[in-house]
Amino acid sequence: MKRTVIVGDVHGCREELEQLLAAVSLDATDSLVFVGDLVARGPDSQGVLELAIRYRAKSVMGNHERHLLEVFDAERRRGKSVDLSPGYRKLFEELKAEHWAYLQAMPVYLDLPQHQAVVVHAGLQPDVPIAQQDPWVLTHIRSIEEGRASAHLGECSWATRYTGPPHVIFGHSAQRGLQLLEHATGLDTGCVYGKQLTALLLEAEQRVPPVAERLPALVSVNARSVHHRHRGS
Repeated sequence: MKRTVIVGDVHGCREELEQLLAAVSLDATDSLVFVGDLVARGPDSQGVLELAIRYRAKSVMGNHERHLLEVFDAERRRGKSVDLSPGYRKLFEELKAEHWAYLQAMPVYLDLPQHQAVVVHAGLQPDVPIAQQDPWVLTHIRSIEEGRASAHLGECSWATRYTGPPHVIFGHSAQRGLQLLEHATGLDTGCVYGKQLTALLLEAEQRVPPVAERLPALVSVNARSVHHRHRGS
């Protein structure tokens, strides 16, 4: 029976992703989905993208993919130079045509109607229908501050204000770690920072289980090392 396997922020951690896919016994009947930020900060972003392409995985756009695409548009299409960190510049120059095509095809949200769920990278403004959400919010939000979406790690996570439906599955907030709420599940467990890479497994037509029953639907593997010291998003 076909499962949906939804994986948290990978950030170039190809070896951990391979280990996680083996742990969940991913096969050809499964649907593989990523919450974005497949790339940057970790050791092998190209390898992660190649795995995603090989498995015909779907992924929403993360803030790091969004940034890469903005640089691509500026430099490759409009001829404008962009100031990038050495690591980001190396990644930008090494990506191949098939990698860019995969990034450019990423939506900012992905409906999973069979699970009565939606996948986004960062989250959403709780009182706005998903089709009307600002793409920046979907790729950057962490908190609600004075009623507005904020990328900062404020006291009030957007997910605590969200009342559904649908159930939102997201990443982007490694500092908060695994987030299990009634109407939202946060899967960024900080693999690139030396913690874990986590997947949510849903059987065919299964809704996301209630909070008290959700842990058995999660599979995690430990990071092999600290690939990046946390300094931001």
